[in-house]
Parts: sequence; C-alpha cells; structure tokens
Amino acid sequence: MQKRIVIVVFIVVAAAIVLLALNRNYFTSEQQDVVRAKLVVPSSAQEGEEGGEGSSLVTGGTILSSFINLNADETLLDVVSADFTGDGFEDQVSVVRKAGVQNLQLLVGIYNPKTESYERVVDIATQVEQIKTFSCYGLDLTGRNKIALVYQGFDSAGNSTLRAYFVNYDDKAGLYRLQLIADLKSNGAIYMQQEDEAAFSGTGNPPYVMMVYSSDMSRAESSDQIQTFWSWSEREQRYVQTKQNRIKGSSIKKGELAKIQDGTVKTFADYLGGLWYRTETSGSGMRYVFFDYEAGQIVFLRGDEEEVYNWQSSALHYRGMYISTTNYEIETLKRSVNVSLVDLEQISLLVNDDVSMVIKEDNAWNGDYKKMKFSDFYSESISSSAMKSSYIYNLESGSLWRMSDGSTVTFSDGSYKSVSGDKTLTGSYIAMQLGSDNFIQFRSDKGSQASNVDSLFDGCYLASYPPSADDGSQIDEDRIILQPYTVQLFDSFPSSGHPIILTREKTDSSGN
Repeated sequence: MQKRIVIVVFIVVAAAIVLLALNRNYFTSEQQDVVRAKLVVPSSAQEGEEGGEGSSLVTGGTILSSFINLNADETLLDVVSADFTGDGFEDQVSVVRKAGVQNLQLLVGIYNPKTESYERVVDIATQVEQIKTFSCYGLDLTGRNKIALVYQGFDSAGNSTLRAYFVNYDDKAGLYRLQLIADLKSNGAIYMQQEDEAAFSGTGNPPYVMMVYSSDMSRAESSDQIQTFWSWSEREQRYVQTKQNRIKGSSIKKGELAKIQDGTVKTFADYLGGLWYRTETSGSGMRYVFFDYEAGQIVFLRGDEEEVYNWQSSALHYRGMYISTTNYEIETLKRSVNVSLVDLEQISLLVNDDVSMVIKEDNAWNGDYKKMKFSDFYSESISSSAMKSSYIYNLESGSLWRMSDGSTVTFSDGSYKSVSGDKTLTGSYIAMQLGSDNFIQFRSDKGSQASNVDSLFDGCYLASYPPSADDGSQIDEDRIILQPYTVQLFDSFPSSGHPIILTREKTDSSGN
C-alpha cells in the first residue's frame, strides 16, 4: 500500500514539473516584443501625454481600428483610408504617437489582396506635435487620378506646414517608396484651391494650386503679406513656385507690437478679448466674433445664428495666433482660427471648419475684423442722456425683437417677455449710465426660471448699435448689441457670457 502511494505521488510531482516547464516556455515567448495589430478606443487624453501599449483615447465615443501592425510603443490617434496605389483597393494610414517622440508619426499600410491584409510599408515622421492642429487626408492634387497623401498642421515654432507624397511601387527593388511632391512652410496660412474647371483642358479633375501667405521678414516693421503660388509641374513631377504677390498691410510700430506679442498666449488672447465685427459685411449680413479666453470659448454670430466653440489650444506665430476649437454641442466638429494682426485695431481671420477637409480661401468667416468700440458709432451731437433714453425708447417702440437662439422678445413699460417655443420668460429692466457708457440691467421674474432662456436676461449689459448697412459711420437702430458687463460704483468691465444681438422683426406695409 505504501509503495502505491509513493508511486502516485511521484507521478503527480513529475506531471507538475512538466507543466511548469511548458508554462515557463509559453510565457517567455509571450513576453517578447511582438508586433501586433491593436483595436484602440479613442479617449480625450490631454495634448502631450505619452501613449504606450494598452493606452486608449476616447473622443466622441468613436472606436478607431488600425489594420496596420502597431509596435508596443505606438498609440493610435487617428486613421485615414484612401486608395494611394490606384489598384482599386483602399489602403490605410495610421496617425500614431511613439513613446519618447514629440512629433506625430504616419504609418502607411498598403492592402495586399493576395494575403487579404495590410502591409506596413513605410513610416513618416511629421513636423507636427499637436494632434489638435493636425489634419491628414488623401486627395487627387495633380489631376492625374492619383491620390496623394497630404498632411497639414503647425510645428513647435508656430509655423504652418504642408507636405504631400505619392506612394509608388519600385518594381526593381520590390518595395514601396515615397515621392515628396510638395513641401511648404510659412509663418502665415497655407491654402489649396482647385483650378477653374472651365479653364482646365486636361483629362481628369482640375489640379490644385497652393497659396502660401507669409510675412515680409526683410522688413521687420512691415505688415505686408507675401502671397506665393505653387502649381504642379509635370516636367519636374512636383509643386514649384509660379508667381508671387505683395499684399499691402498697415504699419504697426515695433514698440506697440511688442506690448501685444510678448511671447505669451494670454497677453495676445487678452488683446483679442471682446466683440469684433467683419468690416466687409453690413446690415443683416453682419458677422461678429466674440473671443472669451477666460471662459475658453469663441462665439460666431450672424443674424439669428450663433455658433459656440470651445477654445482648445493656442499657438503663437510671427504676427498673431493659431487657435484650435471644437463645437460646444458636437465635439467632433472642429474649427481652426488663424488670427493675424493688420494694425493695432484690426485683425485678419482665416477660418477652417473641418481639419479633415481641404483648407480653402473662401470661408464665409474669413476677412478683416475691427473691435467693436461703441463710441465709434455715437454721434457727438447726441447727448449722453438722449442716447441713454434712446435704447429704451427703441426697444419699446419695436413690436417684436428676435435673438440668435430663435426666441422672440417684446419690451413695454420696463417689462419684457421672451418666448421660445412653448416656454416664456418675463422680467423687468432699467437703464443705467456710467460715464459715457450706457447699460441696461435686467432681472427675471421669480417662477419663470424653468425657461430654457432663463440665463439670457439677468444682470447688466452694455448696450450699443452696430454700424448701418448704408453708411458704416452711422448706427443701425434695427439691431442692438447687449454685451454682459459687471458694473461697479466707479468702474465697469466685461463679464463672462455671450453677447446678445437683438434684431427688430420687420413688418410689411400692411402692418403684418
């Protein structure tokens, strides 16, 4: 009996030793640096955080999947799909951040129909560090029905950069090679505009012309812009410079410029703070941009429309600042804003609504803006008391006023009523004056706070008229701008909140 027990124990111990050896070999092989494809759930990691194996990024609840093998030190940030080789199969480019490397990397994966898999053929080290300023896409740039890989963004020095590549197969070497067809960099903006289709005589789609705006570095105090055109050269097989124009700008004294551009984002953002209006627009087509750095928002206003964007990140450049934003309600909608100084009281905005699309020059928000200085539109012949009473008189004489959120407001004998859908807000108002500034203080009634517009009319607002459509030196009394303000005994200053634009509801000749 004792011998049987010894034999059983010996067998169990031997089996355990064998299993242990097998497990050690298995786990040892698993711990090697294996290259494998990863499924990554994007997350809203802060810019500059290092990624690694197992890291995830969440944004908008979208799941990004890389079909390209990623190394253990690579974190997926975005993917771009297009047929870069022209074989009819969609290839994939993965945007990744490598551990210990600041610049973003592009991993080019070509689909192999024989193996039904994506082969990682080449890596590209970009010049861009921040993913929020980065865009990558495939586009037929040259009109040859060949998709080019294009990336754009801003480098660490605040310069905008654009590079474009063809992905070609080398039959002799039996591998894929990159052909750099465009390499542009500027301290200003870079645009791509498709040639006029009517004037294009070739086959396929009209090619794109690239326009690069840069400062005149040879003249330190000049605000002139150098506009350089780059076009596709069939002979050289790349984009070459074709012509150059000088765009005259206003002069800015070096000392005055230094006060605004001291090398910090906050100083320039404080200079931008407030309401700006586009000088090329008028009347109901007037466009306004409200910068609020402290609240982290930029508000775009036009007529009854209001678009709120969250201020995500900023990068200074030679004559201004690049700002990347996301829509307040839909975070996947991105808008980039390039601000350049024209003079001390005027800026130029270049706006791109979606960094995954081609940046064009005809965005409706592009143009020159001046800061809303309310005294600019006040006639010296109008006394302060008359101007003060004119706002209340004007509000109460207009039967109906409309706000940018679609709600309507009526004013009568110091009381107002705002209607938005089936919800109503009521309250009272009085006129106030501090120096030459005219304010209206609103207070909503108790019991009406359930309205979805309950935050619009509470507190003090600086009242002003915008310039008229017919004559920019005159005021437009059919529109009143109310900017939130904090009023103290001997001082006043802008407070958090969006400006409100009231537009008088027009009636026809019959009074309807």
